[in-house]
Amino acid sequence: MGFLQPLALFGLFATAIPPLLHLLARRLPPVVPFPAVRYLSETERRHSRRLKLRNLLLLLLRTFLILLIALAMSRPIARVPFGGSHEPAALGLLVDNSLSSGAVVDGRRVLDALADQARHVLDRAGDDDRLWLILADGLPRRASILEARAVLDTLSPWPIRLDLSDAIRAVSLAMADDPSPLHEVVVLSDLQATAFSATADTEGEETVRRVLAWTPATLALNRGVDSARVQPAVWSPSGEVVASLGGSDSTPTAVRLTMSDRDLARSIGGRDDRVVLSGTVSQSGWFVATVRLDPDELRADDTRAVAIRVAAPGAASSNDGAGAFLGEALAVLRQSGRVRDGADVFFSDDVATGVSVVFPPADPALIGALNRRLDARGISWQFGAVVDGEWEVAGDVGPAVGSVVYRRRLLEGDGDVLGRVGDDPWLVRDGNVILVASRMEADWSLLPISAAFVPFLDFMVNRVGAAPAWIVSALPGEVTEVPAGARHLLVHGASVPIPGNRRVVAPVERGVYFLEGSQADTIGALEVNHDPRETVLQQAESRVVAATLGGDVQVLSAQGLDRELFRGARRADLAGPLLMLAVLVALLEFGLSSAGGAARREP
Repeated sequence: MGFLQPLALFGLFATAIPPLLHLLARRLPPVVPFPAVRYLSETERRHSRRLKLRNLLLLLLRTFLILLIALAMSRPIARVPFGGSHEPAALGLLVDNSLSSGAVVDGRRVLDALADQARHVLDRAGDDDRLWLILADGLPRRASILEARAVLDTLSPWPIRLDLSDAIRAVSLAMADDPSPLHEVVVLSDLQATAFSATADTEGEETVRRVLAWTPATLALNRGVDSARVQPAVWSPSGEVVASLGGSDSTPTAVRLTMSDRDLARSIGGRDDRVVLSGTVSQSGWFVATVRLDPDELRADDTRAVAIRVAAPGAASSNDGAGAFLGEALAVLRQSGRVRDGADVFFSDDVATGVSVVFPPADPALIGALNRRLDARGISWQFGAVVDGEWEVAGDVGPAVGSVVYRRRLLEGDGDVLGRVGDDPWLVRDGNVILVASRMEADWSLLPISAAFVPFLDFMVNRVGAAPAWIVSALPGEVTEVPAGARHLLVHGASVPIPGNRRVVAPVERGVYFLEGSQADTIGALEVNHDPRETVLQQAESRVVAATLGGDVQVLSAQGLDRELFRGARRADLAGPLLMLAVLVALLEFGLSSAGGAARREP
């Protein structure tokens, strides 16, 4: 029981008015010793009893009438099993329109069922309630009931992932300062298990007070393209796209690599398969290709966009100072068509024109002269002292990752570090000069006598030594960092400047967006694709949801949500019934008092 206007309860003091008036109006009849009327004494005693009873009833009715009016003015609210309103509430309404809500179940999208349930919740909300609406972007926004209905009427699945844990905590914090006596968060979602992040450290934050979750029927099986990567980074003119398939459906399906509505390659794969799609593109340049699966009930995860750069193989050569192993490896690459004969990239123990890959000279006496030539060229890096040990190579060094190094020269300077051994630079770049800390000889490193050596030189010629061809992957709406040389991002034909910190917000629409350099040339691409976690439609168990979110969390059916909404029961405003009862009491009092007056007028 509660009261919407508790100050009106002071009106209950008015119930003392009828008893006071009754006491003031009460008079004892005078005693008159008149023998002639003594025979009336018996009749008087009988009428006196009836009169006292009538007056007592009138007193009770009038007191009860004032009591009912005072209670009706205070607007009491009581829990009832049907109908009714509720006390003012701060309501967080989360409608999960993430990518998975586009799944079609029994001929209808999951999002349509979520929107219908949201409208039902809004039907129960009152004018005194304060509403926060949360969609797949996870941002709480204050909205009126009319504004929320307008959003629901135009809502569509967004190609992004919603972290339900973060969204619920965010709206709980947004509602924390609201003075309404009731706080509830209603979650309408397919409740994917992958949508709940690990419990965050919320010490000092207000926990979720009450969460009511509802989920419609969802798909049992689904499959999608989890990832797709191009190898090598530059096709010349052939290459591969390696796709990984995910989801819960292990049934094999057709996988296609398409470009401009033309199939480049076909294969078959199922869940957890790694599918290799080989293709050839006759022209040079940047292209957009798509890995596609046969469509199922959730089509948004059946495609994945990739950027493909096609260019002629790089031209490379070396001198004796680079070592015998390197010359033989370049000969193998020329025979396989991966490298052309020429000097676009020159491997040596000295600085050359063009792109120069420099190794430490075998003769330590030449280090000083080499460093002076590097300095004259404007290169910030210098070769330092020789150090011996055993390290593994890490970083952006392609096939050389994990190779063991025994000897190297310290690299001192400031610039791009592509590879490291321990915490020290091992492969660095400054402009078109690339320095390698170790010679390609067996007593310096295991790399020149390993199977990774030839692919590493291919990587150095066609990736590191070639014109920049950066491919960055991001999720829709994610903040990501682009290469240093990028100046603009092409979005639907518009050139968007890239800020100095090189951090951009990926477009929400999936696809490939090209990066332009200072000369308006294309130097890379931004691939924007769905989060593979949206492909896994398995629902989280109720106990897992409660354990992850903490607080008072209930996963309910539609009937359960209707029953528990607004603190577990519906509440009725009893002002109307009390006023109706007051009218009945007033009529009864009027009838009783009128009957008494007519009796007194009878002879």
